[in-house]
Amino acid sequence: MKFTLIKISSILLFTLSAFANNFDLTVTSSTGYSITTTQDGVDNDIDFDMLNMDSATIIFNQTGNYHSIDIDVDGRTSDGSSITINQTGNSKSYSGNLYCGHTYCSMTLNQ
Repeated sequence: MKFTLIKISSILLFTLSAFANNFDLTVTSSTGYSITTTQDGVDNDIDFDMLNMDSATIIFNQTGNYHSIDIDVDGRTSDGSSITINQTGNSKSYSGNLYCGHTYCSMTLNQ
């Protein structure tokens, strides 16, 4: 969040800019897809819920400060899927559950 105060002669201007990016995604069933999300700035948030991620490639990129990612994957038929998370900057957090109930799936976290 950015606050700017500008005084011009006897006029005081106040502006408020929010740089936060919130991305909420729920996928219930899908096959053979890719998702790439890139966020930059300050105070970014990703909330990702997935069921049955067959042959999926998912990439989350966050650049800046105060990021958080929450992932919940219940991949009962997660055959050949991968999630990659890249976070750079200060004060970043990750939480999540990854369940892969089929051949294989993977998750990579780079902070």
